[in-house]
This record gives sequence, C-alpha cells and structure tokens, in this order.
Amino acid sequence: MEQDVIIASVLNFSVVVFVFVFFGRKPFGNFLMTRSQSLKTEIEEAEKVVSEARAELATWENNWSQATAHAQKNQQDSENSLKRFKEKTIAQASHEAERIKKEAELMSSGESVKARRTLEREAIESSVELAELYLGEHLPVQDKHKLVTEFVELVNNGAR
Repeated sequence: MEQDVIIASVLNFSVVVFVFVFFGRKPFGNFLMTRSQSLKTEIEEAEKVVSEARAELATWENNWSQATAHAQKNQQDSENSLKRFKEKTIAQASHEAERIKKEAELMSSGESVKARRTLEREAIESSVELAELYLGEHLPVQDKHKLVTEFVELVNNGAR
C-alpha cells in the first residue's frame, strides 16, 4: 500500500508538472521573454543615462576649470592693474610734490625780494628822516639854502 501511495503521488506530481509544462510553457516563456526584454531596455536606458551624466559631468568640469582659469586671470589682471595704478599715483604725487616745491621756492624768493625792497625803502626813508633831523638841527640856514639850490639844479639837469 505504501507503494501505491508513492506511485500515486509520483503520478499525481507528474500530471501536475505535465499540465504546468504543457499549458504554462508559453505564458511562462512569454513572461520570461518580456521580462528579459524589459530588463534589457532598462539596462540600455540606464547606460544611456550614465553616459549622458558622464558627458554632463565632463562639461561641468570643463566649465569649472575654465571659470577657475578665468578667475585666476582676472585676479592677476586686477593685481597688475592695481600695481600700475599705485606706480602711476606715486609718480603723479612725486611730480606734484616737485611742482609745489618749485612754486614754494619761487614764492619764497619773491617774498624775499619784496621784503628786501621794503626793508631798503624803510631804511632809506629812515635815513632821510634822520638826515633831515640832523641837518635841520646842525646845519646853518645859509648852508640849507645852498643845499636846496644845488639839489634843484641836479634835478633839472637829470642827475640823481
């Protein structure tokens, strides 16, 4: 009996396998084929996305390196420009300082000449006043008259 049960179980299992194989082979094959195609398509799309991502990454890296190089060039240009501006400003300031120094020297010499003339004029006027006082007190009237006459003659003849 046990043998009959085993044979019945094996026969029963064989029938189930036969039914599955006979009726399920085509749908299962189609399922596997569809699944295979679907996986193949998804893998191709994933490879395409990876390829596009790599290309985009390369573009971004190229843009980044160009931007970095451009920034470095701009920084260098700015530093050079600042250096030239500094040198130009220093040169202009030196030139302006020389000009102011020369002007100050000219003004100083002009003021010195003015001061000397003023002092000479004051000295002459003081000398004349002192001479006038001295002569007025110590010179007799006849000599005063003679002195005035000689002076008028000198002025009329154009002598000093």
